[in-house]
Amino acid sequence: MDEAGKSRGESAPARAPSVGICVLNWNGWRDTLECLESLRKQDYPNRLVILVDNHSQNESAEKISSWAKANMGGGAFNDYTGEGARTGGDEFDEGILNAVKSPDRLVLIRNEENTGFTGGCNTAIEYALKRSEPPEYIFLLNNDATLEADCLTRLMEVAKESGAAIVGAVLLDESGREVIFNGRISMLRQFFAPIVDWHLPPPATDKDYWPTDCTHGGAMLVSSDALRAIAKAKGEYLRAGLFMYHEGAEFHHHAARLGFHAVVAKRAVVRHKNARSSGGAENPLAYYYSERNRILVANVVLPFGWKLLFHLVNLPLISARILKNVVRRRRAAARAILEGFGDAYRGRMGKWRHHDEQIAVRAAGPDDV
Repeated sequence: MDEAGKSRGESAPARAPSVGICVLNWNGWRDTLECLESLRKQDYPNRLVILVDNHSQNESAEKISSWAKANMGGGAFNDYTGEGARTGGDEFDEGILNAVKSPDRLVLIRNEENTGFTGGCNTAIEYALKRSEPPEYIFLLNNDATLEADCLTRLMEVAKESGAAIVGAVLLDESGREVIFNGRISMLRQFFAPIVDWHLPPPATDKDYWPTDCTHGGAMLVSSDALRAIAKAKGEYLRAGLFMYHEGAEFHHHAARLGFHAVVAKRAVVRHKNARSSGGAENPLAYYYSERNRILVANVVLPFGWKLLFHLVNLPLISARILKNVVRRRRAAARAILEGFGDAYRGRMGKWRHHDEQIAVRAAGPDDV
């Protein structure tokens, strides 16, 4: 600023809060590269992309590394092991990263094992918050998603306007014509679907946001202060034992109990391919984790009376899902539902014992054999 500006009392433009964008890849490098391309087009000025490769069994990490070297020009590309990232990265490399403009900054973290969605996100968050310059917000984003160019800007505008610690986006399908998630979710209702509709109609409001019990974990902006508070209270950011599915409901429950509430930015738009990384919504892996974790999370978030009702209602619902898949000759799906149900009541968490077996089946052909 020149002396004339100083004499008139003008101040420099306020610095945009920093955002760490955390993307998790597992064997899905093609979708991930589409996601990275859309992130490079974001108009928000202060961001860092943190991409965790969750021990892919294909050439994902190499493909992503090659893309970064070919597309980032004179930018900074840091490549860490999971162990190295969880300490906040290398001091020298981090200094270079901090000096580069946002569109040309990427960190690739190669996890030593597949820790699921929850474990992979925890690695990305831990790295981000232990950096020499930790971001003020974390944006969790699925790798099979692409963003409108102003998405991150609109999320940050709503965070400032609403004061909410958690801001979710609106999710459309891949074509952009169908709404997958508008964020009007009832914490209670989602555990009693499909008996009741857990998606509520958006409220009539002139504001750019509306309150919600939950946002979609595949496109969720969270303040670093909220993440630190949850980790202090619970010992981890997301419950790693859940592996994947329903972690968002538990996260929002803990956040709300600590005074951190959620809204949805109605003009922040993300296109989502809907469970592409886990093989789609109707496969044994999705069925197992969804059914198991639904019970595990209900035990945490539901009040006592509603919890009892949930367990009474859930038994016939589980039975109906199993029967439906048997009738459709989807035997592997039926077994996965039954095993998820049993493991939930045994308190078993973490990676399903048939997880790798199902991955091999999917790679070989039809998943229901």
